[in-house]
Amino acid sequence: MMERKYQLVAWTENITDRENARLYMIPSLECEVQADLVTDLTFIHREEYKFDGPVSLDLARRAVLAYERISRFEILAGHPGDGIRYLFFAAKYCILEDDCNWVYYDTDLGSYSYFCGELRHEFIRLCEEGMRLAKKFRREDVLQEGKPRQMLEMYYEQTQEERDLEQL
Repeated sequence: MMERKYQLVAWTENITDRENARLYMIPSLECEVQADLVTDLTFIHREEYKFDGPVSLDLARRAVLAYERISRFEILAGHPGDGIRYLFFAAKYCILEDDCNWVYYDTDLGSYSYFCGELRHEFIRLCEEGMRLAKKFRREDVLQEGKPRQMLEMYYEQTQEERDLEQL
């Protein structure tokens, strides 16, 4: 009779508690799972660079979804800092150059970009989720980094009127 050998490659903790669930994996498995998620982002970036000009609304939505997926994975895998960063990368894709309402200066591009009203609620939701997770995981330092800080400055600018009305 042949003896079978098994190796534990992944296990969970607190899986019934969605907010505090944790997934542990051996490094090779983590890389494999992450590679599938990065493949989605690679496709999106290729499409983005293929066309010179604004990102289409459809591509922006796909990018937001892909970045949210990798964010959830990173947080579940015990890398909350990276997960928070990915949320702000997702928020960046809510900013389009077509049919838009607000303008902001993009330091990466060295030019002005426009904040599209159609994805405004997604932008606000992603920024608020990023701030909530930064507080929860005590990773407020991530909010001081370039892209998160830039997105939060715009978030505060866009929600100032709502905050002013709440104070009345």
